[in-house]
Amino acid sequence: MTESKAVISENIKQKLKERFKELIDEVELVLLKKEENQLTQQIKELLEEISSLSEKISFKEEEKECLLNPCIIIKTKEKDFGIRYIGLPAGGEFQNFIDTIFMVSTNNYSLSERTLNIIEMVDKKVEIKVFITKSCGWCPLALKKLYSFALVNDNIFVYGIDCHDFPDFAIKYNVSTVPKIVINDKVEFVGYKEENDILGYIISAVGN
Repeated sequence: MTESKAVISENIKQKLKERFKELIDEVELVLLKKEENQLTQQIKELLEEISSLSEKISFKEEEKECLLNPCIIIKTKEKDFGIRYIGLPAGGEFQNFIDTIFMVSTNNYSLSERTLNIIEMVDKKVEIKVFITKSCGWCPLALKKLYSFALVNDNIFVYGIDCHDFPDFAIKYNVSTVPKIVINDKVEFVGYKEENDILGYIISAVGN
């Protein structure tokens, strides 16, 4: 299931309506913005359409700073897990965005017990930038895995950053291949990695 535009086709809408019946906790999609522009409008239209498909999903806008704006927060009514998406979640990232809504709503993630035990002990702030593109095959897997880390530890914030929507920021971080992951602006790596490798990078970045 993919969607390349900000307007969702009727066929996909019907499929999403059925799938959204499985949501558990109410999810809030919050668009952080500083100004009105074409990208902000496209994101707004998409989030409005997604939220219209289920009573368990709500949408609102806030004029607040983020790492970059416009920025989407995916959270429950009760909690912000530090999960951010910067850009328009279309193309190959549309399905991943929907999956993230489910992850947040159901608190369902795929991490080993060993990983959970270790990641829960991280007591310093961890900011993870995940540079992606809408056409990258490995990006959804990498971003979903890192979102799982944010879901289980309040100190971890993960930003999925679309390189095409924010090319200058990608250039600043010398992104030539995606997914590229930068942790606390200290440690970086490229490509999809296993949990043990990600743990090692996080521990190295926080200095534990």
